[in-house]
Amino acid sequence: MKKFALSSIVVAVLVWVSGCAQLRPGQDPLVVRAEQVEATAKGTFDLVLNIDHSDRGFWRTNAPAFHSFCEWLRQPQIVWVTNVLPRASAMIANLDNVKQDYVWARQGSNVLITALVVLQSASTEAGGWAQVVTNNNANR
Repeated sequence: MKKFALSSIVVAVLVWVSGCAQLRPGQDPLVVRAEQVEATAKGTFDLVLNIDHSDRGFWRTNAPAFHSFCEWLRQPQIVWVTNVLPRASAMIANLDNVKQDYVWARQGSNVLITALVVLQSASTEAGGWAQVVTNNNANR
């Protein structure tokens, strides 16, 4: 039960903090949203990957869809031609890279929006899995 409470608090705080930021004059709302999603995704990915890693055999057997999602997040991806990162980190790095290009050139918002949607979607799925497995894990 303590794990569930702690996990719920962490996810709630991340969602609250990322959703309540106010724009200062001159800030680009797209850049601010990208930074919010990066922070939320990192925390959410860390949470689900740590839960899965704590007992991979249990999750592989008792929650195979959750375990498969975590394995998907762990799959190596090539980033910036020479680096290989797990997919979770690669999606965050990609959004950050595209965001920096957008800030520097003030163009390419479609590419930034696409990277933002991809990361937000994976983060939302991870958040859903966090809620499911922490609820089930409380009864374990």
